[in-house]
Amino acid sequence: MKRPPTSVRSNRNIGMTSMIDVVFLLLVFFVWTSSFDAPEKDLPGNIAIATDASVSTSESPDQVTQSIESPVSELLLRIQTTSSSNIQYMLGTTSLATLNELQNRLFAIAELDLAPTIIVDPDDTVTMAQTIEVLDLLRTNGFTDSFLAVEPSAPTPSM
Repeated sequence: MKRPPTSVRSNRNIGMTSMIDVVFLLLVFFVWTSSFDAPEKDLPGNIAIATDASVSTSESPDQVTQSIESPVSELLLRIQTTSSSNIQYMLGTTSLATLNELQNRLFAIAELDLAPTIIVDPDDTVTMAQTIEVLDLLRTNGFTDSFLAVEPSAPTPSM
């Protein structure tokens, strides 16, 4: 049996219009479904980089008096280790010795309905577990605007 002859030149054409349509539909789909949020926004707590204290801003006297008259919008919560390896909490200028004292103070602030932003600044000797315990305590007392202050790492020398 003889095979039918195959032509060297094929008259088949590929429809490019439909292929371009499919590519644009895929492009629209991936752009539409992608998320452009920063990854740290997905974490349970916000992370803020501590600002350098040497940077000063020029404020007019009117701005200074307005900031004094307005209620507290930010509180600094420092977590420190004392010489006897105990944890000490500094909420603003108030020193608190235990986590229960801190919880009572936070409860009193929450009752005032001020809702300040609390910046948690742990020392280098404080463990991450102790820091997370404080962040959880802030969340349970209704302080949703709580930030963890971190120091930027020094740049590594390039070789």
